[in-house]
Amino acid sequence: MNKYLLKGLIFSIPLLLYVLIIIVVDPYNFLNISHVISNDDKFRVIQRTDESSPRGNILWKTVEFRRKPVKNLIIGDSQGRDINVGLIRELTGEDYYNFCFPGASFNTMFETFWFAVEHVKPEKVYFQVAFMNYNTHREYDLFHFAQDYFDRPWEYFTTKEIFIDSFMNLVWVLTRNPKVINRSYEFLNQEELQHLAQFRLDLFFKKYEYPQNYNREFKKIKAYCEAHGIELEFIILPVYKGVDEHLRNTGLFDEKLRFKADMQSLGTTYDLDRLSEIKSERSNFIDYFHPQPAIMDSLVTMLWGSQGIIGK
Repeated sequence: MNKYLLKGLIFSIPLLLYVLIIIVVDPYNFLNISHVISNDDKFRVIQRTDESSPRGNILWKTVEFRRKPVKNLIIGDSQGRDINVGLIRELTGEDYYNFCFPGASFNTMFETFWFAVEHVKPEKVYFQVAFMNYNTHREYDLFHFAQDYFDRPWEYFTTKEIFIDSFMNLVWVLTRNPKVINRSYEFLNQEELQHLAQFRLDLFFKKYEYPQNYNREFKKIKAYCEAHGIELEFIILPVYKGVDEHLRNTGLFDEKLRFKADMQSLGTTYDLDRLSEIKSERSNFIDYFHPQPAIMDSLVTMLWGSQGIIGK
């Protein structure tokens, strides 16, 4: 009997180590028991690749928000990820939560809104919206990367991605090797970024169909906000002028104008995509779609600063 018990214990050691690593590292603070690795380190590891960043940001931010809700929300995609809520706090004295996820579709943004209102009654909601996803052929939902764990918490221990994230956290804090965290598109050289930009133009716009269902869902959200006294507004961030040139060449520029008109029909819309002095300089953007962090800070100040246009 003791012999079989010993063998069982030996065979269980790898499983126990597996579980222990996840408990101790807890890459998304989902368990909120151990904090041996800092939040800053965990969040940097989430951004390490173009695969880990979308799913990781969604789980990290929903866990954080559910634990400590904030009444002012910015909901969007990767364009808005660098909207600095710390800077907004300095400018306004108000707390905001950045719910902008890399890879987020409009469906993901809608699910995020309904998730948020389950946990707090917002005062202000800003949707950062972009034409690149305003397309029936871009209809998918990434929110399940959070909802699956809320519905079935045990999957935090049975999903290989959580263990990989835990392992990468350990590698990062033990080695501080930049290659662990610097593998996303943001670290490509200029030539590689140019190829990526062309790839994304084709990805976003090769097939286009006007998304009637998105407009209907926004109208539901607008009605909910009006019924509950929530201020709802929209932000359109600038893209490099090369995007507009591509849209003109492919006959889609009028669809972009239609998208903007849709947003304006829903509520106050801050169209920063009209800032030609920013759009004309390639160096203002990481790729064609994402402003550099310094540019984003200037846009935040333009919106929320003492001379800003929000609330005017």
